Amino acid sequence: MNARIYLLCCSILIGADIFFAAVAAPAVFSRAIAGLPRDDVRRQMAADAVGTMLARLDAATLVLCAVAALSAFGRRAALLPLAAGLCALASSAWVTPAIRALRAAGETGSPRFRTLHGISSGLVLVEIVLLAVAAWTAAGSARTTDPIR
Repeated sequence: MNARIYLLCCSILIGADIFFAAVAAPAVFSRAIAGLPRDDVRRQMAADAVGTMLARLDAATLVLCAVAALSAFGRRAALLPLAAGLCALASSAWVTPAIRALRAAGETGSPRFRTLHGISSGLVLVEIVLLAVAAWTAAGSARTTDPIR
């Protein structure tokens, strides 16, 4: 097992998730864009861009979480990236398609849309926490002979 691969995968994903949530999505879907009418093309394009970025982030999360989990195969450390990967799977298989369907139906003002948006944001936050704990634990045990337990 390679502890460096595990730590690298977790660290890359923490950075990517934080960048998406704190920089990319708010920059593309700014307050000015969010204030536009729901049928404004600029608002739709911004929502499409954020959705595309999230889909790519989810795909990268699935791959890198699998690599991290495989690098810790048979150890408890594999559980944290597996759980983060399940969050990305839930996002890509359930939440994001439901959000896209509501957008296509013009229901972005609905309570269901707001709920799904909150779930999507929550899943990214849970991924960050899980991966941060995984990276912190792996980095903290790096001085032992078996860094990932």
